Amino acid sequence: MRFIVLVLDGLRPDLVSPITMPALARLVAEGARFPRARSVFPSETRVATSSLITGCRPAAHGLVANTLFDAVAAPDRLLRTSDPADLALLTRGALSPLARPTLGEGLAAAGRSLAVVSGGTPGSAYLLHPLAETLGAFRWNVADISGEAAARVRDRLGSTPPHAVPNLARMEFIGRVLTEVVLPELRPDVALLWCPEPDLSCHYRGIGSTETLGQALHAADALVASVAAWRDVQPDAAEIGLVLLSDHGMVTGPARISVAEELRRAGFGAGTGFTGNTQVVVAPAAAPGIWLCDGSLAGPVAAFLASRAWAGPIFARDPAALGLAEALPLAMLDAAHPRAPDLTLTFAGEEGPDAFGLPGTAPFDAGDVPEGGGMHGGLHRRELATLLAMHGGPFRREAIVQGAADLSDIAPTLLHLLGLETVGMEGRVLTAAWDASKDAPPEEETLLLPRGFVLERMRQDGRLYPTALRRAA
Repeated sequence: MRFIVLVLDGLRPDLVSPITMPALARLVAEGARFPRARSVFPSETRVATSSLITGCRPAAHGLVANTLFDAVAAPDRLLRTSDPADLALLTRGALSPLARPTLGEGLAAAGRSLAVVSGGTPGSAYLLHPLAETLGAFRWNVADISGEAAARVRDRLGSTPPHAVPNLARMEFIGRVLTEVVLPELRPDVALLWCPEPDLSCHYRGIGSTETLGQALHAADALVASVAAWRDVQPDAAEIGLVLLSDHGMVTGPARISVAEELRRAGFGAGTGFTGNTQVVVAPAAAPGIWLCDGSLAGPVAAFLASRAWAGPIFARDPAALGLAEALPLAMLDAAHPRAPDLTLTFAGEEGPDAFGLPGTAPFDAGDVPEGGGMHGGLHRRELATLLAMHGGPFRREAIVQGAADLSDIAPTLLHLLGLETVGMEGRVLTAAWDASKDAPPEEETLLLPRGFVLERMRQDGRLYPTALRRAA
């Protein structure tokens, strides 16, 4: 038995239809699909990548944001996890920046293999298999120009096409790397392909734009179709399972708000590192992280943010230590790792339609995404909702799984199906994907939060799954 995992970055499950993505829609309908699948918090790509590959949420694996601050590693600037050099600063002498073992390590310990083909950032590719070189495993990213994997791909297929939005040529190329090099030549027990679309087009062209709906989704669907076609003609096709998923969803960001500028106008010394008169470090995001040089600033900063109409609930790594009675603990989202910000701001999103008529909007803080572009990272239901479907191999046919699931459940599920231990992983084995008798709906819970907000979540086998942050009716 072996598995192919296809990750479509930023794909909202409600965008999958027989018109927009016919091949994917067919596979989803034929397999075991998880309509209650969710991302993790913050719903950012490298956080999601780390949760997918470690079988844990951020509180355990420690990769707490796409952009974060570490006063020991780099006191004067923010670290960007898209860059492997910045990730190396987080290792503190360890082999990996992740605090838990990964799927690749679990497979290697049993003499099995994980191969990674990535069309995402170099940092995302690295996080999918941090010990690939050490373990002699295959990990290739579209930005790679040196190394054994890059040479192998270049010798077989030529140079990687240039980056573009939509990233059509690169999507076709990464599909060829998987089906013409990795799968037939390496035959890994688990092959993982990371597709950069529709995330890029959603960000920079808009979720409902022609580029996203008419080009990026069709190209991603063609990629899925090519992988499924390769699987279907193999002699052992019945033993090859497909796992189809996205890492997060998207909302439209109608307004960009610089939290650092807002804090400076209010008299706080806000910046991107503890230099000069900076008192507060802000990492721009859809859920901005805030680090304080002095805990006594927590009350005034939180009070100011709570007074803004655009602000949603404020979370704290340790509310008691900061003396914040109304701040919510990051622990309730399984995100309270020592690397986590002192404070995390969520934005007040809306359920109503965007300019394209698609539901879900929220302000954001990210300088390179235009207003009206897609954004993710927060707790809006459209950011948290993800695609998850399993097709072929051991998986049920034409099954709608009632139970909850998130990214941290996938690695332990794959290891279990291969008969291996899930050492260090906290996610649930999704037995309902192949055993209908193990399927049951989760308990639904609604928590009333300060300042008129509500958090919806699911409880399954003692594990909590945040579903949506919204304003109270």
